[in-house]
Amino acid sequence: MDTTFAQRAGIPTELLPSPITAFALDGRSLGLVTHSTVSLQLVLSGNHRESIQLLLINSTQSTIVLGQTWLRLHNPHIDWQGGRILAWSGHCLASCLRSALPPPGSKNPSTNLPEPDMSTVPKQYHDLSRTFSKARALSLPPHRPYDCCIDLLAGAKLPSGRLYSLSGPEKLAMEEYIHESLASGIIRPSSSPVGAGFFFVGKKDGSLRPCIDYRGLNSITIRNKYPLPLINTAFEPLSQAVIFTKLDLRNAYHLVRIREGDEWKTAFNTPLGHYEYLVVPFGLTNAPAVFQGMVNDVLRDLLGECAICADFHNHNLTNPIFPR
Repeated sequence: MDTTFAQRAGIPTELLPSPITAFALDGRSLGLVTHSTVSLQLVLSGNHRESIQLLLINSTQSTIVLGQTWLRLHNPHIDWQGGRILAWSGHCLASCLRSALPPPGSKNPSTNLPEPDMSTVPKQYHDLSRTFSKARALSLPPHRPYDCCIDLLAGAKLPSGRLYSLSGPEKLAMEEYIHESLASGIIRPSSSPVGAGFFFVGKKDGSLRPCIDYRGLNSITIRNKYPLPLINTAFEPLSQAVIFTKLDLRNAYHLVRIREGDEWKTAFNTPLGHYEYLVVPFGLTNAPAVFQGMVNDVLRDLLGECAICADFHNHNLTNPIFPR
């Protein structure tokens, strides 16, 4: 970091145990480096966060220079024309990107998203603002007992997928989806021997929904027989209800991690490259069962009372959950 910038920004510094001799790229001596910053939070791409100490040098050209040691560790895949980072190293997926999700009770200073408008929300729910945070929903969740296992039939032949051709708008949508997914850490570059096809389907509002053809993988996957709720039975308790409250989980399947070691089985092919999921994507045969198991466990005390699948319902009769 440039010494003058650190002084102007009021960044605390500390004396190094011993001076370091620094050289410019052209071999010129930059003199002895005697001080560094204290530990700082470096945030890149909105959700890549790490603690770092920067040596202080006199640099009129660059405020901060990240050296080869940093580049080797983080290995960023940079889109120079678009001015964005497309992918990070495995170290980042395990540490820096995961740390983008703040610990319980802390605030998240790294997100660039505006604070939610709470003016129309009853005051008794203001302490739940983090629960509905879009930034938290886009972060990579930790491994939990609900991780999705992908066990394959013994001796099954691994499927091979096709590369789908995409229209102009679909290519733009694909680039945006891959960039956002890599940045949030829910996918990573893959060297898997399998690769499902990636394509889009149109939604009612005219937007595009990314889809992956997992039919080959599903055909050799051992089924999870966790029971799903019967629709007619689920609606019986609501037959006389008048007022309902529906809370839809944001990126619901992405709240569940793929079991460690099974990520390669979710690999998919795009014109941009080969990637694999770290969270549950739509299209896996066991995704509904795994997700239902998690929901039933989390809402166990409410089963049969007011919880159905992933939604809360306010009967306004005998089990009011939310005052109106």
